[in-house]
Amino acid sequence: MKALNLSRINLISPYTVWNTTNEYYYFKTDTGAVFKIGFMDDYSIWQKGAYQFLIINESDTPSPLDRKLRDTIFCIISSFFEANPEILLYICETGDGKQEFRSRLFVRWFNAYANKNAYYLETAEIQEGKTKNFAALIVQKSNPRLIEILEEFRETICILTNKPK
Repeated sequence: MKALNLSRINLISPYTVWNTTNEYYYFKTDTGAVFKIGFMDDYSIWQKGAYQFLIINESDTPSPLDRKLRDTIFCIISSFFEANPEILLYICETGDGKQEFRSRLFVRWFNAYANKNAYYLETAEIQEGKTKNFAALIVQKSNPRLIEILEEFRETICILTNKPK
């Protein structure tokens, strides 16, 4: 993954963003919560060009609805696509059972994002035993492989949701 342009991010981001590696970017909210945003190679569907997008509340403190949090995250996503016109997969963390809430919140944030029309967002729900997993695919609409990427994602989700018991 190519590094994101921190100078550009910090010109438009409501919160100051910093990094220690190209994989993780950090910022601190007005309430003191520290967020870590990560991009990890993901080979679950595609052999190259896909990254899993992570949003981690490092301070593990409740974060009230914060427009600046949302706007900072989307500044980082926008910068990601400027440097890496590839595929993002957002998988909601399941450890505390709040994955459905995270999924709804992310979709609501995306729908409020000023540049949402530049991207294609597709969400999926996958039942794994008693756990529901939520995922989202984010791809630039200008991606020349958009149709192929969507078909592969949908096919994979279909296979995962219709597994033999």
